Amino acid sequence: MSKIKRLTDVWTYINDKQKFTIKELSEEFNLSTKTIQRYLTELNEMGLPIQTEKGRNGGYRVLNNSYIPPVVFTEIEVMSIFFALKSLQIYRSMLIDKEIDSIIRKISYERKSSIKEGIDNIKSYIEFIPNEGMYKSSDIVEIFRASSESCILNIKYKSGNQLQEKNVCPIGIFLKKCVWFTPVYDYESDKIILICMENVIEFKRIGNSKKKNISLKEWIDTVYMEAYENIQFAKEFDENTKLCVLLTEEGVLKLKNDSYDLDIKMNEDGSGIIDTFIKHNEIDWYVSTLFSIGQEARVVEPKFINKLLYDKAKELKYFFEENML
Repeated sequence: MSKIKRLTDVWTYINDKQKFTIKELSEEFNLSTKTIQRYLTELNEMGLPIQTEKGRNGGYRVLNNSYIPPVVFTEIEVMSIFFALKSLQIYRSMLIDKEIDSIIRKISYERKSSIKEGIDNIKSYIEFIPNEGMYKSSDIVEIFRASSESCILNIKYKSGNQLQEKNVCPIGIFLKKCVWFTPVYDYESDKIILICMENVIEFKRIGNSKKKNISLKEWIDTVYMEAYENIQFAKEFDENTKLCVLLTEEGVLKLKNDSYDLDIKMNEDGSGIIDTFIKHNEIDWYVSTLFSIGQEARVVEPKFINKLLYDKAKELKYFFEENML
């Protein structure tokens, strides 16, 4: 057995055990006491905090069992880890800055020349400019912790021109277009609502939730993925998507009065049909346009446009509900 393997086994054993003696380790691994003492010295130098306990029942104690044994990485894995950590500079947080710097030092330490050259290239030729969000980066970490611990928060946030205050339980946090959002269970409305972290003024823990809420993944799957998987299909496999919309006479007049340059096939009764192909990057514009004329337009295909219109209406509904009081 290699020395690295034996060191790793000893590290894992005493990390789990926390308190141990030289004799115990010697018997467990069939090694001499001198070898065990040398291993403990090396493990301590590698970062495992081992403290000597004096007295009749003395021995050794690991001060913190949150350390993991050494892991051997390939050259490409080291480069990938360094690149990923470097990219986190966009979302810098005082709570993790020291940890990131410590990890970077460890993966950079005494590496062979080819790896050090690659790391130096990342430092010299790749930079990530931090986002200047209105939220505090520490809030992101606290919302994550509250989600994982099912905490109830009293949260104050801006909604339009109003200041809202609610008791909520966050189910997670996600990043979309460089903006952080947290879906939360709102105890007042008995619904999951979405809060933009840039609008959060303050929040504090007030208890723990006994209600089992939907997971973040389940929520994203139901709210977003059903609609957007069709967009992704159009984007990846077909540059154009067939659009067919039936317009009432009022719908036709609305589009013409607002000077929308759309190819509308007119019917004898004044109604019309939009029958065309659109590019995937035009979908958002068409959704906004069709939403502006409401029930005077009925989308025949693609069906996922109706889901996007529904989501847009639901967002507006939540906005007015929050501003009724």
